[in-house]
Amino acid sequence: MFRGKPNKGSIRAPKSPYLKTSYSEDLSMRAFDTPFRKKWMMIGIFILTIFPFVANDYLIHIANMIAIASMGALALNLLCGNAGLLSLGHAAFLGSGAFTTAIMAVKFGMPIWVVLPTAAFVGAILGLVAGLPALRLESLYLGISTLALHYILLFAFAEYQYLGNYSYGISIKEPQIGGFILSNNISWYFFLYLMLLAVALFITNLLRSRPGRAWIAIRNRKIAAEVIGINVGYYKVLAFVVSTSITVMVGSLYAYYTNVASDAEYSFLLTARYLAMIIVGGLGSILGSLMGAFLITLLPYVLMYFVDFFKVSGVVKEYFFAVQSGLFGIIIILFLLVEPLGMVEIWRRIRDYFLLWPYDYKSLATKK
Repeated sequence: MFRGKPNKGSIRAPKSPYLKTSYSEDLSMRAFDTPFRKKWMMIGIFILTIFPFVANDYLIHIANMIAIASMGALALNLLCGNAGLLSLGHAAFLGSGAFTTAIMAVKFGMPIWVVLPTAAFVGAILGLVAGLPALRLESLYLGISTLALHYILLFAFAEYQYLGNYSYGISIKEPQIGGFILSNNISWYFFLYLMLLAVALFITNLLRSRPGRAWIAIRNRKIAAEVIGINVGYYKVLAFVVSTSITVMVGSLYAYYTNVASDAEYSFLLTARYLAMIIVGGLGSILGSLMGAFLITLLPYVLMYFVDFFKVSGVVKEYFFAVQSGLFGIIIILFLLVEPLGMVEIWRRIRDYFLLWPYDYKSLATKK
């Protein structure tokens, strides 16, 4: 076959916006390079921009909580969904960020632009400690090792809070960036969503790099990954380091936003909520993490609204948190039974349906 350069007059196939032939063409900044994506990107940016100016303070607060949860879900999905490693210590890692913030900001008076990188560094160290058992442990045994670390960190938080005489948590002042103080929900809204965009772009591009492809190979076929020369142990620990670093930074942001660091906030129930986010949204998917975080974060507020709207009393209102936890479990079970790939797969089916409509691709054998 002739493999030389084509003549100037030769016919070239038109370049498709969906097919990429190099990494530079596949950068996340070029993710919106089709008419469908560009249109919805512009609509999304418009809605996100005007939302804080038309919504009340309560709705903006919910949107801020969704942004924080989305960053935490992205970090956990990177570890569990993309690298295939189970972590049950997510809540404790978030708490580590909160107490790092309490120590740095309250005790030493450090600004937020110093505290956040410090929290990420602390997260990298914790990720190294949590990832070392992954060299010998897998699946449920690895999850139990991270659960043990969860309770160790929770004990450390409680002791620090008790010895410092912080009965109801450590109060944290509103952060200041230059001359700008994050003092209201609107300012926090724009700051948090810019941080969410940065985290999402970072993880998206990371998954397209060598470590990201190595994690996916290890998740799919660990033995095959070893055969082709991937250092499985190194990339497992690296996954913990990167994921935990982001998680601790998110915990720092959460402590700044709520103005408090308390050990009561970071029980195992919080880990279960984040696991629900990535399972319901879709394991190994950036969009799935965002969808799952949106649904699971919004669910308690919607439930409270219906309880108040219908004036429900009795067991449901008295044991609201227990009902909420049970509802999380029911949702997870339903998705595992009905759609194991999560909300993102439902979205793909809807999107493909409208992209192909009105054409019918049924097999000719099934047509009469």
